[in-house]
Amino acid sequence: MSDFWRNTVTEDHDDSKKLHLTWTRVRKICFHLWRQFDDQYYAGFAAQIAYFFFMASVPMLIVLTQVLGIFDVSMDFIKDWLEAHLSTQMGSFLERLFMASSTAYTDFFMILLALWAASSLAFSLSRLTTYTISYGKYRFNFFTERLKAIPISIGSILVVAVTLVGYVYGELIAKRILRSPTLLNLISDLRTPVLALLFFVVILANYYLLPRIRVPVRAVLPGAVVATIGIMIVTWFYSLYISRAVNYNLIYGALSNIVAMMLWFYLISWVLCIGMMFNKSWDIHMQRGRLTPAKIKEYLIRQYGSNGEEMWNKLIIGEYDMADRSLDSLAVRASRKFDPGYDEKREREIAELIEARDVRERIERELEAAEAEYDKEEEK
Repeated sequence: MSDFWRNTVTEDHDDSKKLHLTWTRVRKICFHLWRQFDDQYYAGFAAQIAYFFFMASVPMLIVLTQVLGIFDVSMDFIKDWLEAHLSTQMGSFLERLFMASSTAYTDFFMILLALWAASSLAFSLSRLTTYTISYGKYRFNFFTERLKAIPISIGSILVVAVTLVGYVYGELIAKRILRSPTLLNLISDLRTPVLALLFFVVILANYYLLPRIRVPVRAVLPGAVVATIGIMIVTWFYSLYISRAVNYNLIYGALSNIVAMMLWFYLISWVLCIGMMFNKSWDIHMQRGRLTPAKIKEYLIRQYGSNGEEMWNKLIIGEYDMADRSLDSLAVRASRKFDPGYDEKREREIAELIEARDVRERIERELEAAEAEYDKEEEK
């Protein structure tokens, strides 16, 4: 775990050479973002994140109620906000969840299970962020990424809890410390923007900490801004829709509340995906040079120090990785041993790969020799 927290990447940059945002570059960024969806990896990822979002929501509430209970903070204001922004039926549905979360899950072991379930969301986002940063070339490792998601989930829940405590008691604390009515009114007016700012910090922290390759904070800052604004816009439009679609329960009946909540999570998940993909589009068309393949390798080597090259070979999928048996996954190693005929088939595939590589290298050498000969003839 020491490698995980070791490195904070710095970068060399010259602000005088930065490009400025224009409508032409905005158009290029938008079209590049759109083209990224040609990759089928992104096609179903928002649905996957929405599923984990839904599965993690109740466990997160369980832990959140336990933390807020320490500060004697009631969850009523959250229920009122959700009911006002979603629907009366969903408000009552969430109220039953809150009641269950507040009374039925005080056991420490259940809290640990809840944290494990809540980390599923961070686990899914970890795969998305690393895949995007590595241009789809990274080698997935279930245990490493699953364990890494747990402390990040705990940190996110604690930040949300502290934020809500500050939101509820901020004005009371200010009254005890400050005596100026003007400052008190200012603090009261700033509570909602500060709440949005802290949620932005949570999104930015997840974009920065979740990828297995640590990149500079500035590289993921644009996407965090876009994701924060996008979630606010999506929630606002969704609240308008749900307040007017009074008959949406005719189709889904008793499941209407769950379906409505899943739709909300699905839209938010799309925004989180787009935010991460936006970082790459921004970096390319604003020519920041922070997320180029060469920089990504540099960050990874710097992150792991003397083991950087080894980690690069383990993490990034190479063209001839099949020929390196040390990189075989557990499934491949087990198949070689217990699946009759698989080992021979694998060896034939490796031999064909090596042969194709040798042929290509021979052709490249012949082309280089021919070009050198042509250059000599030109000089004469």
